[in-house]
Amino acid sequence: MDKQTAIEKIRKCLALAKSANEHEAAAALRQAQALMRKYGVEDGDILMAEVSEAKVKAGARTKPVKWESQLSTTVATAFGCRKIFVQELKAGYWTFIGCGPAAEIATYAYTVLMRQLRKARSEYQQTHCKRLVPASRTRRADLFCEAWVAGVRRQIEAFAGTQANEEALEVYMAKEYPDLGTLVPRDRQAGKSLRDGDVNARAAGWHAGRQAQLNHGVDNKPLAIGQ
Repeated sequence: MDKQTAIEKIRKCLALAKSANEHEAAAALRQAQALMRKYGVEDGDILMAEVSEAKVKAGARTKPVKWESQLSTTVATAFGCRKIFVQELKAGYWTFIGCGPAAEIATYAYTVLMRQLRKARSEYQQTHCKRLVPASRTRRADLFCEAWVAGVRRQIEAFAGTQANEEALEVYMAKEYPDLGTLVPRDRQAGKSLRDGDVNARAAGWHAGRQAQLNHGVDNKPLAIGQ
């Protein structure tokens, strides 16, 4: 038996140790302690075994835009995950880190929401930004997207309802990512004052985000997210 297999067996024993049957619980706890001694497993190893990662491609390799970072943060928080931005050779990735299936579900939710948001952004630009120069069109669409994320936040949080094992996440992050830097997203609005059209863009984004619907899957199928 290797260490990883031992950890899984220890976790099962610790679960049995919570049994209402005192004899069964005591026997399971003794077995868990014996396995921990034999294979050199520490409490931190048990906690880390609860944590997994899942990643999804970001919109930029080095510096994602502000509204994309906001969406990843909103999803991560709702599903009890941590999220980091990882730059690889050809692309950047959002990595969600959570307990149990949380990271996988967060990645799926982010992917579908991002697809929905990009569609809403495109429709907004085509309808409301035709007369703007390209730079202004992009900046105003960014404001729409930021408000969209703010508008959808409540639905995501209500849908997820996840409570994270903060201790496990702390242990995992300290060991796997001890030297994280600070991500500063690209903000095309930075240093600029809002104009009337900008305010309208935010209002439109907020309304569009509030219309989003989150639906749980049926018969253990994946969750569905759509409007």
